Amino acid sequence: MFGGYSGVRKDSLEDLERKTLNMQYTLLILGILCALIALANFSICIWIRFDLDFWEWIIEIGWYSYWNAMYVVMIGMVLTALNSALMCYSVMSESRGLMLLSVVLRLIIWCVVLAGAVVICIYGVEESDLLVRELDLIFRNLINKWDEDPRASRILRMIQEYVGCCGASGNRDDYFNVRKVIPMECRHPVTGNNYLHGCPQTLAWWLEPWTATLSALSLLFTLTDIPMIFLNLKLRSLLLQLQE
Repeated sequence: MFGGYSGVRKDSLEDLERKTLNMQYTLLILGILCALIALANFSICIWIRFDLDFWEWIIEIGWYSYWNAMYVVMIGMVLTALNSALMCYSVMSESRGLMLLSVVLRLIIWCVVLAGAVVICIYGVEESDLLVRELDLIFRNLINKWDEDPRASRILRMIQEYVGCCGASGNRDDYFNVRKVIPMECRHPVTGNNYLHGCPQTLAWWLEPWTATLSALSLLFTLTDIPMIFLNLKLRSLLLQLQE
């Protein structure tokens, strides 16, 4: 009878060890994937931050809102990558304490990543009234400085030609209202027709592909963090059973 009980106990222990090993492999793979995706998203932020054309526009017009929003995303991605590395180390070393620390940090980082996704959408999509209003004030100011500030007229010409827009939210009427000559950059280089949309709306459209990528990957982490926390706690429970 005792031999039969010992055999059942052995089978149960082997099954527990197999579950633990499978959970460790799963968490290691997920941790490595999360770290790579976070670093890729961080790299996109670096590329946007130092894109020469966009960098010059930001500096010349004095509009730093998109960069500031992007910094929140960058911080979230760095923290996510570091915490993923911590989780992988805790899984390999079978440290229940480090696993718990990783879970607590993941909850904090979840808030940072979600905040980054929200602010980058506020300052990076055409549907954002706050963004359009902010850009409208900036472009109206550039139009008012058109005659006396060569740098203002130069950067406005560059943006209008590059993204295909004219003036602020009022389009060419913004030039009429302050008695300015409509620049040639307000016209399509092939058809010669005046661009239909103002620069605030068009620039917001132009930012949307970047914003979509950054926010989508950030939201991906907010969705995957919940099952990751569950798997970490499950592994801690399995390790505790093995120790007993």
